[in-house]
Amino acid sequence: MSSYLFKKAILPVLAIVAISFCGSIASAAADPAAKNLSKSDVEQIIHDYLLNNPELILNSVDDYQKKSARSTQGAALEKNKDTLFKDSDSPEVGNPKGDVTVVEFMDYNCHYCKLSMPIVLSLLEKDKNIRVVFKDFPILGPTSETAAKWALAAKKQKKYFEFHKLLMNNKTPISDGLLEKIAKSLEMNLEQAKKDADGTETLLQIEKNRTLASSLGLSGTPAFIIGDDVSFGALSLEEMEKKISEERGKKDKK
Repeated sequence: MSSYLFKKAILPVLAIVAISFCGSIASAAADPAAKNLSKSDVEQIIHDYLLNNPELILNSVDDYQKKSARSTQGAALEKNKDTLFKDSDSPEVGNPKGDVTVVEFMDYNCHYCKLSMPIVLSLLEKDKNIRVVFKDFPILGPTSETAAKWALAAKKQKKYFEFHKLLMNNKTPISDGLLEKIAKSLEMNLEQAKKDADGTETLLQIEKNRTLASSLGLSGTPAFIIGDDVSFGALSLEEMEKKISEERGKKDKK
């Protein structure tokens, strides 16, 4: 942490020390010695207090970092909301005019992304007024990127979600043979899919997703964004429904 951030984070601690110190002075007002404390005496008291209560510094620094991250992330969400929610190149399912959009950043080699797939399917089945947008964010090796390219190629043949589901349900290592097998099972044009998977548009889409993820401070998968709420890791159906309900509540108040 930079010295500037440390100073900002330490201010709450010093406030606590000051309050505690003033309280001690007030309770000891009857003691003549308390009225004659020098600057060095005060500094020593603060030093001893912090030394005996190190968790105050750690907690304050941690709280400051979280608040700073939320503030930065909030600004990034506002700045990138069109790319996040309205990018026509990003695959989507559900109700195109749904009142709540769920954005998922995912990787086809991600175990927790696979666990999240049934949750997303349940949401789409139960709630006919949501829209789900997928951001292919391959971070777990070369096969993750290859899989993302093929999935985006499937989008060009209007087979993205079918391809996505089959790949998420796959339990074997990702390979070119597997991706071709899935494409064939969906009766995709295989040669066109290969060209699109290796095409510039597909590569640019993945890089756009990576840039977006970086600006939002996302470093892992899955990550879910609902309104201005960013969640890291797999969510239960109940957690997802609660966040959707909260977002609807916000919209109703506007």
